[in-house]
Amino acid sequence: MISAKPFLSENVKDFMDYALDVIKSMDGAPEHNSEEKQLVNQKLDKLKEYLEIVSISYNETTPSISANAAIENTANFSGTGHS
Repeated sequence: MISAKPFLSENVKDFMDYALDVIKSMDGAPEHNSEEKQLVNQKLDKLKEYLEIVSISYNETTPSISANAAIENTANFSGTGHS
């Protein structure tokens, strides 16, 4: 199971490694029996959980922009292209 790690790149690497495993498990899909189909669907569900970990890691990594900073940045805008 993938657990959240401190660096975004580590979380993405784990996600991609697992995604490749899921893709390999899909090989021969037309010939899959019900057990194989169930296993692939379980892996896909887990892959979605791992993607959520990547999403959380990304959002924790990116800086947040406050409403005050956005207002301050537009205060000196002249709209003419010259300052």
